[in-house]
Amino acid sequence: MPAAPDGLIGNAAIAWAAMVRTIAQSRSITEADLLQIEIAATAWSRWRAIETKIAEVGAGNPLAGEVSKGANGQLQVSALRQAATQARSEFNSLAVALGIDTQTDLSTIDLFGYPDRPGRGRKGRPAYRPNIRDRNRVRLLLAMGWATARIAGALEVSVPTLHKYFRVELREREVMRDRLDARRLEIAMEHANAGNISALRELGKLIERQEAMNPKAASPAAKDEAKLGKKEALLQAARKPTADWADLIEGKLN
Repeated sequence: MPAAPDGLIGNAAIAWAAMVRTIAQSRSITEADLLQIEIAATAWSRWRAIETKIAEVGAGNPLAGEVSKGANGQLQVSALRQAATQARSEFNSLAVALGIDTQTDLSTIDLFGYPDRPGRGRKGRPAYRPNIRDRNRVRLLLAMGWATARIAGALEVSVPTLHKYFRVELREREVMRDRLDARRLEIAMEHANAGNISALRELGKLIERQEAMNPKAASPAAKDEAKLGKKEALLQAARKPTADWADLIEGKLN
């Protein structure tokens, strides 16, 4: 995982690590991403700091940090709340561009990119809510041959909860590996057609591996030869002249 820039500390460093882990689970991180992540982490840290200040100001009066009197004596949104809204808006814009869920509190993302739900390991824990990323995780782990209990452990849910929310995916366990292999072939083909030499080599390896796993998918000629019995094979060989016979016909032998 790319290390956070030296200037990012505290909440900014926490946000950096959480965003990097989240993005890395779905795609490769580019240099352009790192710059956006740094700016987003700074904005998120600034928002958290302002929210903390608002909470401190409003300790005795909840409205104290939210509103203030203007020059005309009218109540208006406080400068703190305006600054917090601006910082959060800046973070949201960058997060959306990076493919990060803006509703996720980055300070609760664990080492593996999972939200650290309140009450984990205790009774009264909030109900689990599946999302598309979790569904793709289940599909991938099924494709890799993981047992149901192991998948449930990876998602930090119980086996009954896994069956409840991922019933469709679990029913399709047998075809998940084929779907994964098909997708790999498709991606390799797309890049090979675009002129990527490395992708062309990888495509060749994938095809060879598929043929090794499925000998029945050999060429039609190979299938025909495989069907020939011993007698048929000898007759076919007899019909093909040897190099000496061909030379004899052409008068090249003494």
